[in-house]
Amino acid sequence: MRNLNENWMNKKIQREVMIRELENAKKDIIGCSDAYKKIFNGAPFYESWTLDSAKEVILEYVSDEALILVPEYRDKIVGFLIAMSGVPSNQKDYVPFNDEEIRFVEDVGVIRECRNNQIASELVRILLTDYLEYSERYLGYRTNAMRYFEQRGGESFEAGAIRVQKEDALSRERGEKIYIPEFSSSEKQSFINSYLELIKYNPGLDVSDSNKLFRSIFGDIDFCQIDGNYSFQLDPTGEGNDRIFPVIDLSKKLIKEKKLWKF
Repeated sequence: MRNLNENWMNKKIQREVMIRELENAKKDIIGCSDAYKKIFNGAPFYESWTLDSAKEVILEYVSDEALILVPEYRDKIVGFLIAMSGVPSNQKDYVPFNDEEIRFVEDVGVIRECRNNQIASELVRILLTDYLEYSERYLGYRTNAMRYFEQRGGESFEAGAIRVQKEDALSRERGEKIYIPEFSSSEKQSFINSYLELIKYNPGLDVSDSNKLFRSIFGDIDFCQIDGNYSFQLDPTGEGNDRIFPVIDLSKKLIKEKKLWKF
């Protein structure tokens, strides 16, 4: 665990980046929406956001009184961290914690041109030092599972995951559509259980940039479980990017001093 009281951004950019709360003003809303669009339209998401559709999402978070932290670089918003106190209502069935126990990160991202400067890590550090409530023992967030695939004859699940990740990377480079097999709910549950057990000992096969970010800060991460299975939420868009729910027990990771708690 890194020192929470020291800036985590790369030194070459520290003096030029200011992290602050988003203001409900036209310039801020447009700037954050533009960053949202760029982040999710690019790798590894390849989604199809417009400025208007991204703006709707940001305004909804503002109306829900979410905490939105933004890094500003050369007078331009280049990313965001969006967090809620408690679990969002549409995800309560999948995250078995009381609202007062958990701070939930809805989204975190930085535009491609500004990545690899630990700006996202710094957003998390500021969340922990300046905004975490004393009662909030857990840090949760949602991310997408690896896309479903069918194993070929005789190959292990791990070998299949390695193969599919390579195939998908080539398909994206070529602009080709990726085939996602139809799975029943029970098949999806079995797949997700296998995948999350796999990345416990082989985190290099984790496809989530968010998981990589939080691992770089906290080391290992856990995932929500219900009745012995890992919890997941079906993708509401129907694209097959079903959501899984990592959770970090901060009582095992941090000792609070000053604004940070002690257990």
